[in-house]
Amino acid sequence: MCLTQMISLRDLPLNPPTITALAAIFGSLIGGFTSSLGTWITQRHQDRRQLLAKILVHREELYSDFISESARLLVDAFGHDADDPKNLIGDPRNLIPVYALLSRIRLGSSAKILTAGQEVVNTIINAYREPNLTPQQIEVKAINGDDPLKNFSDVCRLELESIRREL
Repeated sequence: MCLTQMISLRDLPLNPPTITALAAIFGSLIGGFTSSLGTWITQRHQDRRQLLAKILVHREELYSDFISESARLLVDAFGHDADDPKNLIGDPRNLIPVYALLSRIRLGSSAKILTAGQEVVNTIINAYREPNLTPQQIEVKAINGDDPLKNFSDVCRLELESIRREL
């Protein structure tokens, strides 16, 4: 039947009103299709951008929380021994927040960030094992650029920049 209809379409006299009607129908179909396709592509792109923006904000907050908690523990570790009975912060249970943040980082971040975060936690633990530093010694370390969080911060910055480039 389709073949018969195709033959009959060929046999139709193509007068100007028929050509105009067919052009209008096909033009409407093509215009509607391309408009729908363009809308679909735009919406898909916007959804992806929104998802990436949410990921970016979430990771910035997560990395910032890890840096803040690690810095607090590092300063405490430089000034206290783990065995010091007055040291309430040096209590191993107080490492729980930094371990929790590291585990949250493990859920969605790259292996480089996870490795850098683990190095920071190891530095904190080792700092508690080392002799206490005076405030002057801590200041000298800071002036000399001995920043245990620098590598972690740099790796995080690179990852966040790559997400920003995808936006």
